[in-house]
Amino acid sequence: MKRHTILFILVTVLITSGCSSTSLPQRTEIDDLLLVEVIGIDKSTEMPEDVTITIASRKLDQSGGGQSQEDGSGGGVNIIPNNKALITMANGKTLFDAARNIQNNTDKTLFWSHTKYILIGEEAARDNIVKYIDFITRDHEFQLNIMVYIVKGMTAKDLLLKFNQSEFYIADKLNSVGRNSKLMGMMEEINTAELMRFFDIHFGSARIPCIQLVDREIGYETTAPDIEGFGYAIVSDLKLASYIGRDIARGVNLITNKLESSVVTVKDVYGGDVSLEIILSNTEVIPHFAGDKLEEITLKTRVLSNLGEIQSQAPSRFEENYKYMEAQQSAILENEMKKVLEVIRESESDCLGICDRIRLKEPVKWHKIEDNWMEIFLNMKINVEVESKLRRSYELDEPSAYKGMK
Repeated sequence: MKRHTILFILVTVLITSGCSSTSLPQRTEIDDLLLVEVIGIDKSTEMPEDVTITIASRKLDQSGGGQSQEDGSGGGVNIIPNNKALITMANGKTLFDAARNIQNNTDKTLFWSHTKYILIGEEAARDNIVKYIDFITRDHEFQLNIMVYIVKGMTAKDLLLKFNQSEFYIADKLNSVGRNSKLMGMMEEINTAELMRFFDIHFGSARIPCIQLVDREIGYETTAPDIEGFGYAIVSDLKLASYIGRDIARGVNLITNKLESSVVTVKDVYGGDVSLEIILSNTEVIPHFAGDKLEEITLKTRVLSNLGEIQSQAPSRFEENYKYMEAQQSAILENEMKKVLEVIRESESDCLGICDRIRLKEPVKWHKIEDNWMEIFLNMKINVEVESKLRRSYELDEPSAYKGMK
C-alpha cells in the first residue's frame, strides 16, 4: 500500500511539473482587482449601433487595498476618480466587447463576481432588454442574483456620473432604495434569474423596477442629486413599452401578492384624516370558464390593516367608523388595481403573471388556451373586488385628549 502511495505521488509530480502556468488557476492579489458593484448599460450616443458600459466600484484609500488609478487612454475609455466611486466607461460593438475594452485600458483586473446591480438606460430598454443582458446572464463570472433596474428618462451613464457628485456611494444608495420601496409598497426588486424566467414563460413580458434621478433639498436653497424609486417599467416583446408610476404601483404589488407594507390615508366619520397601515394582503385569481372557453377573471383581494394615526380627537373604535374607513380603503385600492390593468393591457404585456395562476388552478383547460393567451388577456373582462378589514389600533384604543375635548 505504501509503495502504491509513493508511486502515485511521483506520477503526479512528473505530470504537473511540465504544466504551463496558464493551465492552473492564477492567483491575483486583491490590490490588483477592480471590484465592480454596479454596471450601467446604454446604447452609445456617438455610435447608435454600439453599446456603452459604465461600471462603478468603491474607491478605497491606499491602506484599504487601494482601487484608485490613473486615467486610462485609448479605446474610448475614461476613468473618473471620485471620493465615493470610481466610474469607468467604454464603448464596444457588444457588451462583451465593451467590457474587454475597459479591461484593456486599466492596470487592474476586473472582478465581476461582486456585481450587485445592473442599470439599463431608457433607450437601451426601448431597443431590446435581453440583447443587452445576454453577456451578464451567460458569463460564468456573474452571479444570477444581480438586481436589475431601468433608469427612467436618461442614460445609466448620466445617472451614475451625476449621482457620484453626492455624498453617497451608488451601491449603498441602491440598496436603501430597494429596502425602502418595500415600506412604500411601490416596487419589488427583480434579479437576473427571475427576469430571464419571466421573459421565457410570459411571452417576452416583464415588470422591472425603475429609478430616476432627482434633486433633493438638503438645506436652505441647497439641493443635491439623489435617486428614488419611480415604480415599474412595463416590458412587452422584450422592449420597454410604458411605465407605471408610484401613484398606482401599489396596485401591481397587490395583484401579484408582493405587497409587504403600505400606508393608505382615508377620512373618519368626523372628517379627520386617518392613516391605515396595510400589514397583510392576498389576491386570488379566479378564472371563469364556460367549458374550455375562458370568459372572464375575477381578482379577489383581501387586505388587513391597522390604524396608524388618527387626527380627530374623538372616539374611533366603533363599527360605523370602521366600516366607513374600510370602504374608502377598498375603493382606493380597487381603483389603483383597475388603472394598473388598463396600462398593462394597453402595453400588451403579460407582466402580472396572471397566466401562471390560471395554469396552477386549471392546468388542463390552460393548455387549451395557452397559444391564444395574449389575445384572450387583452380582450376579456376582468373583475376587481377588494375587501378591507381593520384589525387593531396599536398602543391606543382612543386618541389622546379626546375626553378633554368634551
